[in-house]
Amino acid sequence: MISTPPDGDAAMIWWSGRHPPANPTESFAGKTILITGANAGLGFEASLKFAALGASRLIFGVRSLRRGEEARAKICRQTGYDKNNIQLYELDMSTFDSVKRFAAAISKEERINIAILNAGVASPSFRLGPEGHEMTVQIMVLSTALLAVLIIPQLRKSAKISKTPAHLEIVASIACRSARIDCFSQSNDAVLDQVNQAKFFGVQRQYQIAKLFQMYILEGIIQGTDSFELDQGDPGIIINAVCPGPCKTTLGRDFPTILQLPMIMLQSLFFRTAEQGARSYVSGAILGPEGHGKLWNSDTFLEYVQHQAVY
Repeated sequence: MISTPPDGDAAMIWWSGRHPPANPTESFAGKTILITGANAGLGFEASLKFAALGASRLIFGVRSLRRGEEARAKICRQTGYDKNNIQLYELDMSTFDSVKRFAAAISKEERINIAILNAGVASPSFRLGPEGHEMTVQIMVLSTALLAVLIIPQLRKSAKISKTPAHLEIVASIACRSARIDCFSQSNDAVLDQVNQAKFFGVQRQYQIAKLFQMYILEGIIQGTDSFELDQGDPGIIINAVCPGPCKTTLGRDFPTILQLPMIMLQSLFFRTAEQGARSYVSGAILGPEGHGKLWNSDTFLEYVQHQAVY
């Protein structure tokens, strides 16, 4: 029987580092896989695995094309993968225009069987993005939602071509279970307006709230997608969320050095490696209908707290 992560942040961190998920071995031959944030951390490690497991084509959404080129070269050196089968597109999740341009560009791809929305951020302080929204919320919630909606037609088309379900995977976190909605005031201000205020911001709270909102996104997208009338023979789309667990990555690179040092020590002692965390990205992409609408972590499905809607 598979052991499941315990409740409580400290207990979960301790458990997670000692119970990494299994390393997937299933072939991805014939599959085209889209990964955002593929040039570093978990996105890069997942890309390595998909290449090694025979994916026919990889599509990277990256903020820096130069870094994307570096990641492509490194993947090909380590796996022997053909560089011509990795396509790079620029994607800046801090702006809606960039998300729209990216979606328009990839719509010209012959097919996309699996889309992994991995781009994330950990902001050390309150910062508004170009769209006027706090950056954590902009990147992990609003732009992620927009991109998911925009690529669903491409996924549906690809499912019809391949005659197998497409997959849409949102990289989430069981940190959503620690989010407290009583932090929102009972004023007439909308929830989005509140999280965009400096007085609301707290590093941990903002991250947890953003991850909770991602689960609302998942539910909303599934409701909207399932409401479409499927054509006869349409295999549809499996939509799920994946939590890699606490991992050693550069996500906190923007934090001041005085805060990075204890985090580095914590990571080295208790966290999974990025490679171990990326295993859940890969195994989550081969789940069948039983994974639809679920949160996948450490080779099992986890319940996340269904908070009363705050919107």
